[in-house]
Amino acid sequence: MKSSVKKSLILWTTSFLCLHNLCGQEIWVEDSISGAPIEDVHVFTESGNHSTLTDALGKVNIKNFPMEETINFSLLGYQPTSIDYLEILEGKKIIQMVPEDQTLEEVVLSIARSQATRDIIAEQVGVISRNEIDLNTKTTGADLLELNPNIRLQKSQGGGGSPALRGFEANRVLLVVDGVRMNNAIYRSGHLQNAITIDPHNIERVEVTFGSSSVGYGSDALGGVIHYYTKSPKLNENKVVQSEFSSAFNHANRSLVHNINTTLSFKNWGSLTSVSFSNFGDIRIGENRRHGFSQWGLTPYFSLNSRNEYRANPTYNSNPNIQKNTGYDQYDLFQKFLFKLPKDMVLNMNIQYSESSDIDRYDKLSEVRSGSLRFSEWYYGPQKRFFLSPQLKFFLGKNWLKKGTITAAYQNVQESRINRRFESLTRAHQIENVDVFSVNADFYGNFAKGHSFSYGVEWTHNEIKSLGFSSDLIIELENIVGYTNTTNIPSRYPNDGSSASSFAAYLNWIYRANERLTLNGGLRMTGSQVMARWNETALVDKLLSEVDLNSNALTYTLAMTYRPNPKWQINSLISSGFRNPNIDDIGKIRESNGILLVPNSFLKPEYAYTFESGIKHMAPNKMSYIDLRGYITMISRHIVRSDFIVFTDKTTEDENTIMYNGEEVLTQANKNLGNRFICGGSLEAQWTVADPLIIRGGLTHTTADQNADYGPMPSIAPLFGSFSISYVSKKLETQLLWKFSDSKDPTEYSWGGEDGLNETPIVNPLASDESIRYYGMPSWSIWSILSQYQFKENVTFNLGLRNIFDLHYRTFGSGISSEGRSFQLGVKVKF
Repeated sequence: MKSSVKKSLILWTTSFLCLHNLCGQEIWVEDSISGAPIEDVHVFTESGNHSTLTDALGKVNIKNFPMEETINFSLLGYQPTSIDYLEILEGKKIIQMVPEDQTLEEVVLSIARSQATRDIIAEQVGVISRNEIDLNTKTTGADLLELNPNIRLQKSQGGGGSPALRGFEANRVLLVVDGVRMNNAIYRSGHLQNAITIDPHNIERVEVTFGSSSVGYGSDALGGVIHYYTKSPKLNENKVVQSEFSSAFNHANRSLVHNINTTLSFKNWGSLTSVSFSNFGDIRIGENRRHGFSQWGLTPYFSLNSRNEYRANPTYNSNPNIQKNTGYDQYDLFQKFLFKLPKDMVLNMNIQYSESSDIDRYDKLSEVRSGSLRFSEWYYGPQKRFFLSPQLKFFLGKNWLKKGTITAAYQNVQESRINRRFESLTRAHQIENVDVFSVNADFYGNFAKGHSFSYGVEWTHNEIKSLGFSSDLIIELENIVGYTNTTNIPSRYPNDGSSASSFAAYLNWIYRANERLTLNGGLRMTGSQVMARWNETALVDKLLSEVDLNSNALTYTLAMTYRPNPKWQINSLISSGFRNPNIDDIGKIRESNGILLVPNSFLKPEYAYTFESGIKHMAPNKMSYIDLRGYITMISRHIVRSDFIVFTDKTTEDENTIMYNGEEVLTQANKNLGNRFICGGSLEAQWTVADPLIIRGGLTHTTADQNADYGPMPSIAPLFGSFSISYVSKKLETQLLWKFSDSKDPTEYSWGGEDGLNETPIVNPLASDESIRYYGMPSWSIWSILSQYQFKENVTFNLGLRNIFDLHYRTFGSGISSEGRSFQLGVKVKF
């Protein structure tokens, strides 16, 4: 009786599942690496009595297969795989087959927000792998970007790092983490340090798309997209609990960086928890002054003032090669959950938090006015970033919607700027709080052989609160014990609230005409709204009370890849990008070097139109290649700083200046200043000399027009790059690295001050013309050697010597010198 009931129950359950899934009749077979459908896969039962083939879309109907047998999948070039029919009845629809050839084309995940192999994409995409990050022991999310030879990094303080791509920087380069844009409405046009809030310990890979990429990502992607992909827990591992501890030491700044992480792996869910703490000391610069300027970059005096301590005068630095006020602390928390749901659905829950200590602005604390240091205090208050993002991946199996990803996110960013001048007890505060909400829906489909497409929508909303006030310090001996006379001052952004919103839809189509030719086209429509409100308290411009900007942008991509044979690939593309003015562009109030940037409510979006072409040659084993690229970009309605008259101000007789914080300053604002052109080229190469020896590297050259009315373009770096030779064996990897940059003439620096000409060596102190007063950026090149040794299966050591010859240098646009000779040590233990 019991046996009969049991059989009836099984029969009833099986029948229900069969009806619910239409007898499990259709499944799809795809490449596990690229996600592309696989045609002509042999699908058969263990007995061999039933068999069929997948069609051009990788689809197969198995309704006539018996439910009690195992189903097998076989195709030349792929590892055979099998599955029980019961799994299909339970909702499994996607069968992934693993390629046998491990030298197949690398997959890129970020082009138009969908994955594709390099042989069908025309864009220049650089990938920074987890192995590269581990070898180089990079300690911040900004520093790890230097692993790509075509990215330039600018720094103004120890806790910084502003990436530049193809002559674009800051809010013209889009930062993305796990499909969510980091750029918010107060990302500025100067230099940014937000990339340091990304913990490199949690990064699986970074993809860098060079050139206008607005079809998939919208506003800000003029120079390109930097997409951080974080690690995910794995399911159903043999070891349920795995932990890892790592620690790294850097001699040049006495830094210690620790991380501990733990993963949990079960059949249907997993967890990854990571905690990092970083302590960075003051940076020691190189003493080998090959450039010939004996005093440039030294720190003879510094400010010993802090949030709680007071010193009336600058303090003598006993070792001027130590850049005082460059140290800071930071901790990072990371939590990701992964849940396997029925019908091939996967839910990710991604939580990130980063918080720094106060970060001194070294370039401002080194600023000299009337022969003495100008600022006793100038620091960023603790920078905080909270990130919460649930993400659902699902499979529908229709031609028009094979699979999709829905990503929601909430981010909160808190920033503050605090400064006080010597001979003053008044400390100024500017505090910002930004709430960012977003939803992305990205879908993928196939409608005929060779045709694939992705499409989706995006909604974002930013709410900004900005506060400005000053307080007089109460001093007892050398301690700050209280505050008095708190007064409202101009906030950095509109003081009565501001917001920015956007909604966009995009479509990207790829047609693989044959094995040689692939065509790609994409469109994106974006609508944006910016709102800003000022009250009458502490206004700089009395005519300014509110701003409402509404704009629409249509952007596109047309691309082609052509492979005349397996060794050569020719890429060509035309693309457009745009950047909608954000709150930082239209509403910022900021003083630097006697120039006050004031709001301008008449800004319009700027556009970038790029033509790019390249050729790539690959060895038969695809382990060696050389990739040459050339491009030209026209920027329409380019937003740049320029002189601006505040007509309502009568505090000075000169209409070009106003009184601000007790000083007479020149006024500038962001303006749309016509069309500008950027052109350049890049090289990337890898040569496998022999099995253990690999040479790789790249270089970038960028130039731009020099407008007679508005001067040179900002952020146009001189020729730069890096090359390395690596020895790789089973337990040891050693790399010799050469990094270099050409010089930059002072006449090629932007007039708005973005490039920091005043941070270069002084050659004519009495000259009023800055292009005569300053030398410009000297050329430099450094050598480093790095090694990673696997001592045991669960213990790995890292050793390194950076800047072997202790060269003193600064990267272009930076207000701080780079590290001198530095010994590095790291250890990683798995348990």
